Amino acid sequence: MSCKEMQRKFDDRLDDRLGEVDRMAFDEHVTVCAECRQDWRAYANAWATLQHHADIEPSFGFTARTLRRLTELVVVPSGFWRPVFRWAVLAAGVIVLGVGAWVGHERLVAQRRAEIYAGIRQADYLEDFDVIASLDQLNSAQSGANGGNKL
Repeated sequence: MSCKEMQRKFDDRLDDRLGEVDRMAFDEHVTVCAECRQDWRAYANAWATLQHHADIEPSFGFTARTLRRLTELVVVPSGFWRPVFRWAVLAAGVIVLGVGAWVGHERLVAQRRAEIYAGIRQADYLEDFDVIASLDQLNSAQSGANGGNKL
């Protein structure tokens, strides 16, 4: 098989979706071809690193609780408290939108990290896997200094 065909099968090999014959051909090619072996190691290590980052998800039932609270706030007594409840509902809506935007931003950041890692893997000037490992160490050290923020 050609190197391009091997690279197209990286996802399938990583997710263990290749049949036995294809898997053996893949492994044999990677063993023989230094360029594919380097690319495969970088690719597999990049995904292993990304899997260690926890996704930020709202807690179970967050949407239901928020909607229930908003519904409870809408039923208000008449008189003095009506403007207060309107502001409370508005504030709750702003908070929900803010949390949604924050979660969306975090997902975009995680996606951007994956794109950066994929770009690093495909860069011609990175000819040694040690460079990627050094970047990982630098990223880890930098995230420790920044209080956990990565890239």
